Amino acid sequence: MDGKGGNSMLTKQLSVGMYLVVFLLVATGVGSADSNNRDTVIMKNGDRFTCKVKKLENGVLYIDTDYVSGSIGLDWLQVEKLQTPVPFQVALDNGDRKVGVIEKLPIEEAPGKDFEIHAASGEVHVASPDVIDIQSQKRNFWEQLSGAVDFGYDFTSGNSQTALSSDASVNYRAVNWAAGANFTSSFSGQSDASKTNLLELQASGTRYLSKRNSFLMALSDFLHSSQQSLNLRTTLGGGYGRYWIHTNRNLLMWTLGAVYTHEIYQSSTSQPVQQNVEALLGAQYQLFHFDRYALQSQLFVYPGLSDTGRVRSTTKTVLTIKLPNNFHTDFSFWDNFDSRPPINSKKNELGISDSLGYSF
Repeated sequence: MDGKGGNSMLTKQLSVGMYLVVFLLVATGVGSADSNNRDTVIMKNGDRFTCKVKKLENGVLYIDTDYVSGSIGLDWLQVEKLQTPVPFQVALDNGDRKVGVIEKLPIEEAPGKDFEIHAASGEVHVASPDVIDIQSQKRNFWEQLSGAVDFGYDFTSGNSQTALSSDASVNYRAVNWAAGANFTSSFSGQSDASKTNLLELQASGTRYLSKRNSFLMALSDFLHSSQQSLNLRTTLGGGYGRYWIHTNRNLLMWTLGAVYTHEIYQSSTSQPVQQNVEALLGAQYQLFHFDRYALQSQLFVYPGLSDTGRVRSTTKTVLTIKLPNNFHTDFSFWDNFDSRPPINSKKNELGISDSLGYSF
């Protein structure tokens, strides 16, 4: 592929990323329109909130009030009582998922089963620590979206080196399935020297299997990496996964499957086009600490099936420190590895970045 063709493809990929960012910003504006406060939350120390319950995520119950700018995060284990007249999606630690009006009772009134779900199929009574996730039932598709936008920039005056990174993600969660997309870009260079860039668009879909803490997953990945002489790698596939740990504080899951890859390298390499079938081995771990920080790490390994002996892997670890009003700062490490790249191409491309972002 000549330089003009590569630049054209790069421009198209950048356009996709920009459209995704704009899409996220529009979704953010749409999702913040509802301000009716009709729920009641009482804490164990006696504090009382008349509010709108937004969600329970990572052990934090998020609420909106008329007198505080932005959402308030409450420790779920310190909530004594919750009453709301509207239905929510609820995920339990045994993998079960329900939709219904929810209520948290004082532990003295219902010892051992202080959380109630009034679902269409009947009432469900569980202990509140067994509740992993609560998501509101929004009126339409757009309001059901969540995500984040992050930007980072570094400049060194001594050698005029600059580095720019961005990340945008959007997710949709229903009762029995979920879908998401993520766009990452990284550019670096300095005056009178070579410049590098990386663009990656990922999309995935998950179908939860009832009461077994397991799921089926489909994934796609589109990667451009100048350091690895890779104009475009398309990865399509899926597999079966299961949660080993699934609580309000920790999440550990594994995935097993297969993928098809189609790779287009720069024309200077010995094999500009390659097609392969690979196995998929994946693991993801998440650690949450109330409303302060979150650690997320994922690893995908692709042993070659049609290209025996070749192994690829991708890994990414992100430490997120939460800031007021839905802002956060991220410290990220990522690496793309190929044990058998084309001649004169690098086996590894890794990076470290920090950025400021906004979640919705």
